[in-house]
Amino acid sequence: MARHLKIEEPKFANEMTTIQLMNTLNWYHQNKEYKDGISYIQDYAKKNKIPGRVNTSKSILTLAWVCRLVMNGNNVGEKGIKYIKEYIKDVMQVEVVEILKVDTTPTISIQDRMKEKIAEIAGDLEGAIDDYIESNYVQTSSAFSIMQNRAKGLHAQRLIEQFKKRRVEFDDVLHTKDSDTKEAYSNFTKPQLKKIIAFCDSIITDAMKIAGEAKVNRKPRKRKLKTADELVAKIKYCVEFAELKLKSVSPKEIIGAMQLWVYNIKTRKMGCYHAEDAGGLSLKGTSLLNFNETKSIQKRLRKPEVTLPEVLNGGKVYLRNVIENIRAVESSLTGRLNDDTILLKIIK
Repeated sequence: MARHLKIEEPKFANEMTTIQLMNTLNWYHQNKEYKDGISYIQDYAKKNKIPGRVNTSKSILTLAWVCRLVMNGNNVGEKGIKYIKEYIKDVMQVEVVEILKVDTTPTISIQDRMKEKIAEIAGDLEGAIDDYIESNYVQTSSAFSIMQNRAKGLHAQRLIEQFKKRRVEFDDVLHTKDSDTKEAYSNFTKPQLKKIIAFCDSIITDAMKIAGEAKVNRKPRKRKLKTADELVAKIKYCVEFAELKLKSVSPKEIIGAMQLWVYNIKTRKMGCYHAEDAGGLSLKGTSLLNFNETKSIQKRLRKPEVTLPEVLNGGKVYLRNVIENIRAVESSLTGRLNDDTILLKIIK
C-alpha cells in the first residue's frame, strides 16, 4: 500500500498564489503519506520551539503540507503563516511526563500505543485511496481487510471520525463554486470525485462494523433503537399555512433524508438543511441532528408566493442553485424547529 515516490517536491521563488498553493496541497495529498505529514509537523514544531507531539486523532494533513512548504523555504504568505499559527497549537499535544524515582526505564503509554496504531492503520487506508485512484478506480483491496485483526473498538471510532472529515473534504470539492478550488482539483472529474467519496463511505461503514463487533464482544446492555414515531414525537412545526397554501410534509420523512427544505412563516426565510454524511438527518426533541452547519443556510424571500411553488415543483438540478441565486443576506440555520416552521420538501 505505502509507496515511496522519488519526485522532487514543488518549490517557488516568489510568494505563492492561491492557485499554486491549492495545486501544491493536492500534489502532497497524491504523493506523500500520513506518516510523512506527522514528521513534517514535528519538524516545524521543533524548529519553532513549539512543545508537544502530533495528536493523530485530529485532521492534520493540510497543516502538514503547509508546514513542509515553509520548511522547504517557500513563501506561503501571511494567510499561510496565520493558518499554521492558528492550528498547530491545537494539533500539538503537550503531555505531562511523570518521573518515577523507583523505575526510570522508559515505557510507552497505552495512549501512545493507541495513537501509533491508529496512525499506522490510517496511513494504510490513505494508501488504499491512492491505490484506488491510480488503478483507474478499480478497488483492489477492502478497508475491512486492512482493519481486520488490527483495529479494535476505540481504534475504529477514531478512524470513523478521521475519515468522515476526509469525506467532507472531497464532498466540498465536488460541490464548490470557488474557481481556485476547482482548478486545484481539475485532475478529478465529478464522477471520479463521487467514486472517491463512495470509497470513503466504505471505509467509514467497515470501521463501523468493526466498532460494532467490538461492542458485541464486550456484551453491553442492549439499547433499544427508537422508531421514527418516537424520534418525531416532540417535534414542533407548522402543519399548514393557508395564506400561501402550504402544507408540511410528514416529519417522519426527515429521518435519513439528505436534504430538508424549510420556510419560516414569521420571518419569511427559506432554507435547506444538508446532511453531514451518508447517515442522513435525524431528530432529537425539537432539534435537527447530523446536518452540515456550513452548507445549511437560509435567505429572506421578497416574493414567497413566487419562489416557494418553484421550489416545491423543482427537481434536484434546479434546487442546487436556488438559494444562491436569491438576492438577500444569507444566515446559518440553527437546527431548531418551531411552530412557525413549514417542512417544505424532503430529498432522500
